[in-house]
Amino acid sequence: MTRVEDDTALAALERAAERDAAAPLLRVEQTTVSVGEALAKVQAIAAALTAFGGTSGERVAIMSGNCEEAAWSWLGAGAAGAIDLPLNAAARGTFLAAQLADCTPRVLIGQAEHLDTMAESLVEDPALVVCLQGEHDRGRFAASVQHLTFDEFLAVGRASPAPARRPRGHETATVLYTSGTTGASKGVMIPQRYWPVWGRRGSTLLEMTPADVLYCVQPLFHIDARAHLQNAVASGALAALGLRFSASRFWDEIREHDASLFSYIGTMLWLLYKQPESDRDRDHRVRAAPGSSTPSEIQVAFERRFGVSLREGYGMTECGYLLHATERTPPGALGDVVPEMQLALLDDHDVPVTRGSVGEACFRPVEPFVSVQGYWNRPADTLAASRNQWFHSGDLLVEGEDREYRYLGRKKDSIRRRGENVSAWEVEQAATSHPDVLEAAAIGVPSDVGEEEVALLVVLRQGSSLLPRDVLEHVAPDLPMFAAPRYVEVVDALPKTASERIDKAAVRQRGLGAGSWDAQA
Repeated sequence: MTRVEDDTALAALERAAERDAAAPLLRVEQTTVSVGEALAKVQAIAAALTAFGGTSGERVAIMSGNCEEAAWSWLGAGAAGAIDLPLNAAARGTFLAAQLADCTPRVLIGQAEHLDTMAESLVEDPALVVCLQGEHDRGRFAASVQHLTFDEFLAVGRASPAPARRPRGHETATVLYTSGTTGASKGVMIPQRYWPVWGRRGSTLLEMTPADVLYCVQPLFHIDARAHLQNAVASGALAALGLRFSASRFWDEIREHDASLFSYIGTMLWLLYKQPESDRDRDHRVRAAPGSSTPSEIQVAFERRFGVSLREGYGMTECGYLLHATERTPPGALGDVVPEMQLALLDDHDVPVTRGSVGEACFRPVEPFVSVQGYWNRPADTLAASRNQWFHSGDLLVEGEDREYRYLGRKKDSIRRRGENVSAWEVEQAATSHPDVLEAAAIGVPSDVGEEEVALLVVLRQGSSLLPRDVLEHVAPDLPMFAAPRYVEVVDALPKTASERIDKAAVRQRGLGAGSWDAQA
């Protein structure tokens, strides 16, 4: 059995290479990389980072679309003992600037367009910039910054000695930013052991073997794609990464990769289900699909039409898997609690609720270093989230009489859109930065493809001629595209609490009025 301190993503990749170094591990478009080739690249990146002094907790920011270079950069940073900072490729403006200022990365790695975007939001320049693909504008950085292509970076590593020390299971491997609730996005501190543990758990739940190909179109800056690459490392299967989701091309891509598994979020299922029926709907070898936010109203029909067993799961960045369905789990339910975690449904005073009553999903690990270590630079938030020795998710669940758990929504003030968590606070801050916007309230409203759309209600300065379209144009530069409001409504006033704060519960109950503006209309 692997010791906790030796249980890291690097060690897992080394074990996979010992089993079969020639086995394919990752495919992106037409490029397939074997386990042995992957390990060599990861080791070279670790050595290069060490040569540039980027180890022992130094932050390495990675901003990129899906590509093999981004995967090895993540794993190489961890192998060097550095902390990788996966940034959302859609981030920009003050949203991105806040994250870069929070973590102050010493090394930036990304595709050219993303390096240019980061340069616009930097508070202080890094020591090193590595361009994965394309040609970035070096003039955007200070003259002291060193610039390398990815191939040059690998060459430095291959000519350098290996890091003097190996990473340990308890050390922080990743800081991944997730949606805030009443504040800015928070950096979730993920330990080294998190990655291999959830790789083994996921591959076990899916009964993966070396014959499997798992297709994933989710981005590498999110947990899903990273977890599925770890599933492949643990099982000997092949992880195939798509560049982006397309409902019209999805099944063709499944066939091109000969996938036996694919991962999803609920919105993807809606869009696939709404495609015209075809006599090729079952022309594939997919046996199961792990995912989240499965729309229960189409689950059975989707499975029958496409011949795929949907494996609904529930989890979050902070804990990886928490609940995972099996073939016996009824539609709409979340399945069983994984053995690495404990789950409790608690009320506002942290008292367990009775079966059939709604409670906040709270968890704690059974094993060491398999879940969140805290929030980067936010000790107060860490303490609040982990009060009474339970980590509080902010999600509402209910345990039915059939002993199955079901998801009911979010307790905290965030919006779930297209697989992304959107901080209502960040949308509101972007809006109120306009001098004509006195107050703002962002809420989630139902979407016709599942989950929610972002709606923004604003109160304007008296006499302002600002239009809803103007509000959207103002907030857009400071928000990722997924956080930009679809709906904007100008209102005379927003409901308030007794303490004169905006009453978000009342705003959500009110919803949108007939005068709201739809950016997609």
